[in-house]
Amino acid sequence: MSRSTIAIISALVILGGAIFVAIALARGFQFDLSKRSLSPTGILVATSDPDGAEVFINSKLATATNNTINLAPGRYSVKITKDGFVSWEKNIEIKPEEVYKTNVFLFPSLPDLRPLTLTGAQDPSLSSDGTKIAYVVASASAAERNGVWIADMGRLIPSPFASSADLRQIYRGDISTASFLWSPDGTQLLASVSGKLNILLVTSQINDQPTFLATPGATLALWASQAAAKLATQETKLAPTVLATLATASADLTFSPDETKILYQATSSAYLPTYLLTYLPGTNPTPQVRHLTAGNTYVYDLKEDRNYLIKNCSNCTWFPSSRHLLSHTDKVISAMEYDGTNEAILYAGPFVPPPAGGVFAWPNWSKIVILTSLNGAGGIGENLYTINLR
Repeated sequence: MSRSTIAIISALVILGGAIFVAIALARGFQFDLSKRSLSPTGILVATSDPDGAEVFINSKLATATNNTINLAPGRYSVKITKDGFVSWEKNIEIKPEEVYKTNVFLFPSLPDLRPLTLTGAQDPSLSSDGTKIAYVVASASAAERNGVWIADMGRLIPSPFASSADLRQIYRGDISTASFLWSPDGTQLLASVSGKLNILLVTSQINDQPTFLATPGATLALWASQAAAKLATQETKLAPTVLATLATASADLTFSPDETKILYQATSSAYLPTYLLTYLPGTNPTPQVRHLTAGNTYVYDLKEDRNYLIKNCSNCTWFPSSRHLLSHTDKVISAMEYDGTNEAILYAGPFVPPPAGGVFAWPNWSKIVILTSLNGAGGIGENLYTINLR
């Protein structure tokens, strides 16, 4: 064999080896000096909103978000912190050639309250699609401003305070109190005044000639039918065995906004069967619970077929991110991840809880709306305020 042939073969071998090493390194392999070999690693993608937070791995500062870290297979304690925000922490397992993404939304540690309304607000009610709040103005300085108003959180307008909701009056009249029922699509509102007068309102306009209903039964039956049809469509995404169990052992299935998870309370003991037989890379490492106990609150993840017990979940509702839950007592409002971890207190102060008030999340995750009076001694009535998260 000639020297030129040997040189060509050697060059090809070296090139092939270099390509192999490059591919291995690109896949996350690292060179182990003790074993003189390439060892597989996993990848931690540390992301946060806001970014630029510090990432601690096993209590040691490793990097800042948003960044990628190669880690040897094993279990790690990951903590993400940023000044002015509640820290996030979770124990995760890194597996060879797998990617785990933190996808952290950091909540502020100090509340920033700003008024949303200035003429008073009563009986706030969130629309079915989560984009509007109906409320009553009963004591405005100008009588023509009294009536039913809509705070449209999907339409922002400039204000001296910040970007605020589009506030518009949809019914003029002296109303001291009202209860509201929404159509499933949020386009209509049934206002029951003093429990006697039923007014059907269109939410996109001023209703100078509203529809007065002697009995709202037919309208409510239609809306209930529409809501049931939507729920039936959502339930088709569930495995039949899972749906059968939830249908008999739980009540009030509430799908997340992106319809990938379900919040529910068990009404009887049962075992939630497993249908996903293959392992999904990057699965949530939080331990799940398949044995249901009556009275407990759970979240079921449709994509990963995992079920989580949610503790200390008072009046839980979905946060618009679909990754968090809102919870509140009469004095404290908090948020937590959908698996029940990383609870963050958003506000601890005076506010009016349901049914007279409420806790409403802004569709773009930027605010929480509450009903409160911060100057009660000064004779100023209750108004809608925003707790600003961004």
